[in-house]
Amino acid sequence: PIELDDNTLIMVRGIGTSGISGNASWKNLAFQLEQEGHSVVNSTQCHWYCADKDLNQYMFEKEQFTTPSTTRMTHSEDGVEAMKRIGDEFPVILKTGTGSRGIGVVYIESHKTLRAIAQLLYRESEWTDILLQEFVKCKYDVRAIVCCGEVIGAMKRPIVDGDFRSNVSQGSKAEAMELTEKEIAECIRAADCVEAKISGVDFIPATDREKGEPIFIEVNSTPGLKGIAEVIPNIVKDVLKCFYNREFWK
Repeated sequence: PIELDDNTLIMVRGIGTSGISGNASWKNLAFQLEQEGHSVVNSTQCHWYCADKDLNQYMFEKEQFTTPSTTRMTHSEDGVEAMKRIGDEFPVILKTGTGSRGIGVVYIESHKTLRAIAQLLYRESEWTDILLQEFVKCKYDVRAIVCCGEVIGAMKRPIVDGDFRSNVSQGSKAEAMELTEKEIAECIRAADCVEAKISGVDFIPATDREKGEPIFIEVNSTPGLKGIAEVIPNIVKDVLKCFYNREFWK
């Protein structure tokens, strides 16, 4: 066993499409370490907010962020009513409640396709959470890394050719990006609303980036740094430097 003392900072990392939320023993271990008084980043509360896309959306709406219109499907035959709740216009984005790296996100162009995909997902698990979200057409989105109340780096992620997703894991070629003061402030606020000490905040920039409201997609509590490290080589060191300040440990 590893000895833990007051000089130990535990940084939780996720593996797979559900991160820490996909394994009960990992969640329990992180919670146990917190209960024993150890410094755990991020907290299990933060992972709970971020791992469930429905709960993440609720936190955005509670704190009055601008987001795509979103609703939950309650069962495989709820497509027609669910579409009415978000404006009744195709295409839409279907998301499973958990998932990362663009996996579990589907571009839907008709009621026929929506019904078929929903039936398939509910056949695999009757407890699957399905969200429908307004499709916001854009050429790129942005991921900002927020650490200890500061944006320490951001990257532009162009939409993948022949796809609708922008994840680096799906082939997007990241570019370093300077954020506006408005975007920085809102990204920090987004991280704070889920109690994240380190996070990847994903958003679509407003047409007027200086004054308009960014459209927030989600906050990731275990952000992958591989893509952004290719365009901001010191990003990992900068994360570690943030935690030299022990006030951020608890």
